[in-house]
Amino acid sequence: MITKLGIFTLLVGICVALFSGISLFLETSTFWVDLTISKIIGQENSETVVLLTDIAVVQNFFDFIIYDLPFFLFLIGIGIILLIISLFEKTR
Repeated sequence: MITKLGIFTLLVGICVALFSGISLFLETSTFWVDLTISKIIGQENSETVVLLTDIAVVQNFFDFIIYDLPFFLFLIGIGIILLIISLFEKTR
């Protein structure tokens, strides 16, 4: 199950990257170009997640992931992590 989810996440990330690349190439301002997690979940929810902890390193990490990291890179990263986890998962 984790393998299928990882592959699906990778495929969605690649599709979003393609749409973003096409939009950048055509120089159109669509929402694919600068899509981040903060634009998906909203500004108030993003601030809540970032301010959830008092540790500055964790806040900086969440700030980068939520506000700066393009969404397709986030999806590709999650897909790779899920595929790595599935390598170590014991098959039944």
